[in-house]
Amino acid sequence: MEQITGYDNKELHVGDIVRFHTPYSDKDPNTIFIVLWSHYDPEGKSSRAEVVKFEQRSKQHPVIQKWFIRDLERVPEVSPELLKQIELFMKSKLGNAIISKLII
Repeated sequence: MEQITGYDNKELHVGDIVRFHTPYSDKDPNTIFIVLWSHYDPEGKSSRAEVVKFEQRSKQHPVIQKWFIRDLERVPEVSPELLKQIELFMKSKLGNAIISKLII
């Protein structure tokens, strides 16, 4: 398995809220992502997750990226306010575009 440390990133599922456990110094460590898809490589070397960057300000197109699962961790505590904002984000036009990408 690719786990060297105890980061909580095993069995990521659609809808999990994650972040980088060790972000680069020029990146915001509070940036969070919502998991759209995950693939676990049996050998554990190239397990990846497709995520959408959560941004409160809506943009025309969602920022969807693929990252190595070994670089991510679940956000340990999510406030009720943030959960509400994420729910509104996913119900917006932007969220509908993400959902339709999943279904297609």
